[in-house]
Amino acid sequence: VKKGSVWSLMTLLALVVSCYTLVGCGSEDPVKPKTSKKSSIITVDSVYASDLDGGTLPDGLLNELATQGVKIGMGSEVKVNQEGREWLITDKENLQSYTATIGSDKITFNKATYIDYELERDGAAGTYKSFVTNYNERELTTVFKLWTNKSSDYLIVNIAENETIYADGQGVRGTLEKLAKGHHSTKNDRWNGSGISEMYLRSRGGRLEASIHSPNALRHGETWVYLVKIGKKWLINKLESIETRNLGHHKKIEIHAKAQLDGIGYFDNKKHQVKL
Repeated sequence: VKKGSVWSLMTLLALVVSCYTLVGCGSEDPVKPKTSKKSSIITVDSVYASDLDGGTLPDGLLNELATQGVKIGMGSEVKVNQEGREWLITDKENLQSYTATIGSDKITFNKATYIDYELERDGAAGTYKSFVTNYNERELTTVFKLWTNKSSDYLIVNIAENETIYADGQGVRGTLEKLAKGHHSTKNDRWNGSGISEMYLRSRGGRLEASIHSPNALRHGETWVYLVKIGKKWLINKLESIETRNLGHHKKIEIHAKAQLDGIGYFDNKKHQVKL
């Protein structure tokens, strides 16, 4: 072997070793430069708080959200949960909702469960009004279909001084039937209207629920109703009717969630109140 050839071979081997040692010669993926992740927190300047309090979404606010990948329709509704602090934005155009809360100098937007409040309000109100109408007409088969017919159903009816009737589960059906047809003192009684003075609506555990306060009752008085949406139907789960002369002694709403062992029942947090 010639001396020059040996020297050339050694030089070539040295270059190969250097290649693998220093840069891997393509045997490994090159190190990718780190890129900073975009923040998933959506915020805008707190200067828009007064606009939100006024129920408006100015162009500047919509543009700030758009640059962060959040598109909100121009006709979206703004509900003030707490003035100057918290708002609910419902976007019917894109079928989405956001809660907006203020902290320091920023307003933070978070995804919320989308609810078509007008549609659901009318649905829950329709069930209650149908209950009153069909009870007054003694169409009890229809009345029973307006309840969930579950063990959690609960009925409280006060029709005389110190006389309150309680029923739960399947007992609700029998009690309504007796009040409507079987008892001489109540078989001619009617609900004196189906007007609604307050309504509350929310999503809880993936299920829609509603509360209704009515200035009417069996005979005369006030009624409180708790409804849940099952499938596409709003159904009554709890109802409390108190006659006028006993309202002075009515210290609490017995079907209220706070009074239930499972915490499920009538609720009246102003945050969830809907326009009638």
